[in-house]
Order: sequence, then structure tokens, then C-alpha cells
Amino acid sequence: MRNGPSRILQCVARSLATVILCLGICTGANASAATFMLPLIPNFPLVDCNSNGVEDTDDITNGTSADCNTNGIPDECDLDSGFSLDCNGNSIPDTCDITAGTAKDCNGNSIPDTCEILAGGSDCNNNNIIDSCEVLLLGADDCNGNLVPDECDTDCDSNGTIDDCEITADPTKDCDVDGALDLCQYSSEYGGVDALDCDDNLVLDSCQITANAALDCDTNGILDSCETDTDSDGIIDACDPDDDNDGVLDGADTDSLDPNICENTDGDGCDDCAVGTDGFGPLADNTPNND
Repeated sequence: MRNGPSRILQCVARSLATVILCLGICTGANASAATFMLPLIPNFPLVDCNSNGVEDTDDITNGTSADCNTNGIPDECDLDSGFSLDCNGNSIPDTCDITAGTAKDCNGNSIPDTCEILAGGSDCNNNNIIDSCEVLLLGADDCNGNLVPDECDTDCDSNGTIDDCEITADPTKDCDVDGALDLCQYSSEYGGVDALDCDDNLVLDSCQITANAALDCDTNGILDSCETDTDSDGIIDACDPDDDNDGVLDGADTDSLDPNICENTDGDGCDDCAVGTDGFGPLADNTPNND
């Protein structure tokens, strides 16, 4: 039987009492004096963390308690006290799981990888390997250096190269610098919206307008070339004061989109713009006296 802390203390106390008794006798003191000099031997309690009535060291020696980290404390007490962690609930301290090889700890943080993943650690491909370990230890491709395997990063055009790295290699592929490939923004084939490249020139309209604001006279974010220009004079209706180019400004024109209808300034019941188009001679439109 091994001597635990409490047993050792008891032995020390008894030895000390014996020495004192001998000293009393040897110095000629009478029995009562010797008895007077004999100290009360203290009763040291057992070190028994699991309260089974057996000294902890004996529990460990007898194999009734494990002590995988050899710290002299039964593992169950290590775990109950929180001194050791057991994230996977197998009643074995995590450090012992790792040392024994029953749990992996690829990043050396003393937490089993499975527990780290369950707690929210990154394992983007669900292969039970922490992403950073997959990159640093197993050599998984990581072209942008974010410690996430490329297979988990965005590759919107499915060309085998993640978008980040495509853009880094050729910044013109992201003209609005939003981190997304322009192609995947304006092409419905790749989940984009065709209207974002209304003139089909493979450049985002927003980038064209940023480079040349004159391409969007009404500043609505749409290229003028993609908006309505009724009279085809190069000025879209939203910016053209005379949409139908009949000589009458839109505000006074009774039909601003029909060059044959505009106003009746002389009140004769005949539209001024009917002149020249009604078969009564080659007179100029919008001349009230000739309508």
C-alpha cells in the first residue's frame, strides 16, 4: 500500500511525539512530566477527492481511479473540479485523449478537433478536419491565403479559380471593386442580372457611368443608350425638352410624343402641328396662321 499525504502526515506526527517523549525521560523528568510533554497527535483527514473512503493515491495505485496525466489526482476529480476538460464527454481528460491518439489536435491548442468543430470551428467541407490544418498541414489549395480550402471559397463562374484570385490576377474583372466578378453580376447565366449590362458590351453599366457621367444625363443609373429617345435626336426623352421634335416644348405640347399633335395657339380648332401634314400644301408645321 502506498503512503498517501494523510498517512505520511500521521507518521510524521507520531515520530515527533516519540522524540519528545524520549527527551522527557532522558532529561530525568518524571512520568507525569513526560506525559505532560507528550503532545496531542493530530488526526489528519484522508485526501479523498471522490469521497469513497480511500486515499486518492491508493485509488490510483489500485486502479480504481485512473490518473492519465499522472498529476496524483484521480481523473474523475480532475474533471469534476474543472482542472481538466472533457469536451467530448468520454470521462477522459482531453489532454489524455490527445496524448493517447484517440483524439486529434491538429493545431496544438489542446482541444480535440472534433470538439472545436462542434463549437463552431471552421470545417467548410465537413471532412472533420479544421480548415486551417487542412491548408497548413495537408497542403489544400488556398490561393488567397485565408486558411480556407479553395474548394469552399466562391467561384461564381465555375472555372476552377476562386473569384478572389481571379480579381487579384486581373483587377479589371471587378470594375466596381466590390469583390465580386463583374461577369457574375451582369450575366444571368452565372446568377447575375442582364439589365446591369443593358448595352451588352460586357461592362457593368455602373462602371461606364462612373467613368463618364455624360452617359447618364438623368442620373438614374441607366445608360442613356438604353432609354427611350422618341425623336432619335441623341437626347433621351427624360432630358429632351421637346421629345417629338415638333418645335413645341413638352410642357405646352398636348401630345409630346406625337410630332403631328402639339397645340392650338390661335384657337381655330385645328392643331398647329397639322400644318404641312394635312395635304393642304408644303407649309411649315407649328405655324398657327397656316394651320
